[in-house]
Amino acid sequence: MNVNEQLTDLERIELTKKSYDELQLGESIDIGSHHIGTVCRNVHAEDGMRAFVISNPQEVTILFKGSYGIKRGNPQTWRDEWFKTNLPILRAMLSHESRVPSQLKSASKLLNETIDQFKGTQIYIYGHSLGAINAQFALANCHHPEAIGAAYLYEGTNIWLLFTQKERRRVALMREKIFNYVDIYDPVTLGITETHHMVGKLCYVDSEPMKPIKQHMWGGYSFNPDDGSVKLRKIDQAFLAEARSEHKLLTRSGDVTEFIEKISSTDEIKKMAAEKIDRMVEHYPDHSSLAKLATLFKSELLKDRD
Repeated sequence: MNVNEQLTDLERIELTKKSYDELQLGESIDIGSHHIGTVCRNVHAEDGMRAFVISNPQEVTILFKGSYGIKRGNPQTWRDEWFKTNLPILRAMLSHESRVPSQLKSASKLLNETIDQFKGTQIYIYGHSLGAINAQFALANCHHPEAIGAAYLYEGTNIWLLFTQKERRRVALMREKIFNYVDIYDPVTLGITETHHMVGKLCYVDSEPMKPIKQHMWGGYSFNPDDGSVKLRKIDQAFLAEARSEHKLLTRSGDVTEFIEKISSTDEIKKMAAEKIDRMVEHYPDHSSLAKLATLFKSELLKDRD
């Protein structure tokens, strides 16, 4: 059995967290008693896409890095990860335009290059936040779905609306091998609450509300002590209400799209986040998902940028 198949949920999250480290070429990666492999590629694309490829004789693991801007951002990471990637994705979803940022295409290229390099080897994919977004697009454009052993995605925006019909059919082929973990209280997961319109199988995390950054960084996850599995819950009324609310938000344009366009101007961020979004929350009756969007821009994400 491949080592990735032996990991517990808790160990898989620990492995995913390593995507935020500066892993070095040749570095040996171990999770608990499991040897994942050796870092054979440290990818830093011109558009800011970051990933690590880890190999052992039996399998290959790809870690797609999430957004540094959440806690440890600098002007370059904010530009590459938020203004050039995360915000354009959200803007495209709200305006119903298939505008795909460069990072997502770079992630797709990396996955297909890795499959070609390690022919006949199973590939395992991990990603959190922006890393999960990049992984979604890479999987949707994977030339050889049979090469994917499994994918574990955490707290990423649902980009199903950006996919072509061909891309949707391709990820459907891999649905049983993709595990998409969602905490509905995490503002970054806006749009994810569509169980049949998402990449992979929904893993609905049994969580409680907390501060946005802690929530996003696995803060709401708890684990069963006997086997290290994430505590999940079945689809409930809270989930269904969130799904209906977010569907309404993502099928609108107007003020919401205008707001997303304007926050690309750095001089307008604080003013727009503090004033405009408050007026929009009051304006729309389905407050919950718009409040979720407001939280994303008004919380510690903007404080970090200061």
